[in-house]
Amino acid sequence: MRYGAPWKTLKHSASHWLRSCWHKAQATFSPPFINKLMNKLLLIQPLGSRPRLLQRLQAADVPYFEQSFIDIQALRPAVTHLTTTDAVIWISKNAVKYALEAGLKLPRQVAMYAVGPATAQYACQQFKRPCQCPTFEHSSEGLLKLPQLTDVEAQQWCLIKGKGGRELLADSLVARGASVRSLEVYQRVKKPLSDAGVVQDWMQQVNRIMVSSAEQLAYFLSELPPHADAWLRSCHWIVPSERLSLLIPFVQDDAVTVTQSASENAMINALLEDGN
Repeated sequence: MRYGAPWKTLKHSASHWLRSCWHKAQATFSPPFINKLMNKLLLIQPLGSRPRLLQRLQAADVPYFEQSFIDIQALRPAVTHLTTTDAVIWISKNAVKYALEAGLKLPRQVAMYAVGPATAQYACQQFKRPCQCPTFEHSSEGLLKLPQLTDVEAQQWCLIKGKGGRELLADSLVARGASVRSLEVYQRVKKPLSDAGVVQDWMQQVNRIMVSSAEQLAYFLSELPPHADAWLRSCHWIVPSERLSLLIPFVQDDAVTVTQSASENAMINALLEDGN
């Protein structure tokens, strides 16, 4: 069972309320987005972050919009020499990029881990050494299942990341006996829409939404007018994790595809299975 009984009851009540709102909206408005042009995909992700995905979409003649609601700013890390560290965890490709720009030095004996394969490959290329990541479950939960992260008693670990974010990795490693330092090398800031008129284009043409992170989702929703709710509920969503799917409370479970990974291959496969 996916959820406990109290959550199921709450979710049933919320779903009933949302359905009633949807029927009222249909009775009140004649939404402009219900037309034959609604066949586009909206990609909400850092611009240019998945070139292979865009190539596959173009090759398959899948029309799409790409939009990012986040800008990345570099931060000066507290230290740049991790001389006493046993292992580092790269949270994202941006963590690798901005750590290098800050002049971070890693001794040869420091082991490297990453949450996903794209980050692991990038770190491996930049630091000329192996970087391990989960094979299938590309998340903090998946990383914590690796045998190398289960026996960490008295080890020194460093999480190289953006400002804020989840504390699951740090808390779990500390609970397992490790000493953990977090090194913040960048921060994410909201990128407002430069043209509010594009929202109307989305509502008239988009029937699928693929979103890469919780922050992108939150900023996206904050830019929409109240009457966009019915459109959002009519779309099919593609997200990388169950955790992110739970942040979309206004759609039914069968309207959300969870890829279990933010990798390009996982996203491409999800789109192919969705009929493209």
